[in-house]
Amino acid sequence: MTDSLLGDERSSADLSLPGLSRTTLPTLAILKSTPLLNEARVKVLLVDDRHDKRLALTAILEDMDIELVTAQSGRDALRMVLIHEFAVILLDVSMPQMDGIETASLIRQRKRTEHLPIIFITAFRDTDEQALRGYELGAYDYIFSPVIPKVLRAKVSVFIDLFKKSREISRQSELLRIESEHRVASLENRLDGLLNRLHVGVYRLTRQGVLISANPSFYLLFGIDLVTAPQPLNFPLLYLNDDDRTAIAGLLEVDGEVVEYPVRQCRPDGTVRWVSLSKVVIVDLDGGQHVDGLAEDITARKQAEEALIAKAQELARSNSELEEFAYVASHDLQEPLRTVSSYASLIAGRYADRLDDKGRNYFEHIVGGATHMQNLIRDILAFSKIGKGLTQITVNCNEVMDRVLFHMEQSIATSGAAITREILPTIIGDPVLLGQVFQNLISNALKFRHKDRHLTVHIGVERRGSFWSFSIADNGIGISAQHFEKIFSIFQRLHTREEYAGTGIGLAICRKAIQQLGGTITVESELDSGSVFRFRLPCTDAQVP
Repeated sequence: MTDSLLGDERSSADLSLPGLSRTTLPTLAILKSTPLLNEARVKVLLVDDRHDKRLALTAILEDMDIELVTAQSGRDALRMVLIHEFAVILLDVSMPQMDGIETASLIRQRKRTEHLPIIFITAFRDTDEQALRGYELGAYDYIFSPVIPKVLRAKVSVFIDLFKKSREISRQSELLRIESEHRVASLENRLDGLLNRLHVGVYRLTRQGVLISANPSFYLLFGIDLVTAPQPLNFPLLYLNDDDRTAIAGLLEVDGEVVEYPVRQCRPDGTVRWVSLSKVVIVDLDGGQHVDGLAEDITARKQAEEALIAKAQELARSNSELEEFAYVASHDLQEPLRTVSSYASLIAGRYADRLDDKGRNYFEHIVGGATHMQNLIRDILAFSKIGKGLTQITVNCNEVMDRVLFHMEQSIATSGAAITREILPTIIGDPVLLGQVFQNLISNALKFRHKDRHLTVHIGVERRGSFWSFSIADNGIGISAQHFEKIFSIFQRLHTREEYAGTGIGLAICRKAIQQLGGTITVESELDSGSVFRFRLPCTDAQVP
């Protein structure tokens, strides 16, 4: 009889709602926190076999806001504990058949009531062994008869307050759990919706490749008809190519973190798509394993990559043809130009006495045009060769500048320019390209000098973070701000050839060379006030002047 009572773990709420399912447990948790199922008044169990003592103790506690449940034996107390939830039990020690100590022992054996507070009430004060036994069973206190009303109410009040706080904490914890579950479910729904809108397939497989679950985008991505698809669905068989099947099967066997494997997937309708797979192996609590992953259609990306490769190949072919054209232009086209220039000079010299001024002027234009065309072809060839055979070596900029100034010595002397320079750094780059930049910028300063003042050119440098900032400053005629970008384009001239000779390619060569060296070039200038050309080149901490 006693064992059957202790073995029944159902509460009164469970007994009164026989149709309760697991899906309604969260709702029940909320309902239990309301006065409808879980009364507002706290219950206290009073157990005593004597009617007069029960009446006396009831009288002491009746002015307290509690529901006092009485039992006249240990067996009755066990039944009440199964039905009700109590804040504290007032238990008489001395009762026939089942005394208070045995009753407390049986209550403590039940998990739900193993921590239920028990206050023993006894008339005997010399039973130390019995008191020790009671404390071992979890008795919170002893009250000796005759009971002092104020003491009893104080002790019961303490346990009532603790019970109310504990119940409120449990209620709040349950509400937080329900809210957390709701938030998780809501987040999962939002994530699923987002992945479906992005057409990202989400799948779960066994380690053998059998599909456990997947979202709609997965089936759409692989062209799977759920009605006609074989069950169970083996993931590697979605790939019609044997090599792809082997690769996917091997992928599923790999442990560790997320991996990605793009593989060609042939749909049953014959279309070929590229699918990127990301997966991770998950170990369940029971030690089992499954594979979670994402599948994304990367066909557009693959097509773009293939188009880019084709464009690169086409560009390489075009560049090769351009190089061939530049070679032809530099050799085959210059030969007839030299012939035209030579014979025009011979005619002008031999028959000069037979020509009038207009005729001699015509021949000068022929020679000048041929010479200009030769220079133009030479500069175009130089522009096309920039970056071909580029070297990356240690370059002492001072030595490069020495060679440039040496070769330009005659031009500098003719212009009467005063050139000053700072100590230049050592960089990693191409000395030929760097020499072209220095020579073109200094030549520009010499060419566009101001006729009313002595030309000065200063070559400077300063460290700015991870770059060297070089500058070529002059006091020449200057440039209008609206032309700052234009002057670096090929064939762009601000003056006629009659005013200033040239092909309009020099600064374009400078920009392309600086870009090949990993830097940038700009200009600062005002009309009639000179110009400063600045270009930046990478440096390292070891590259100090």
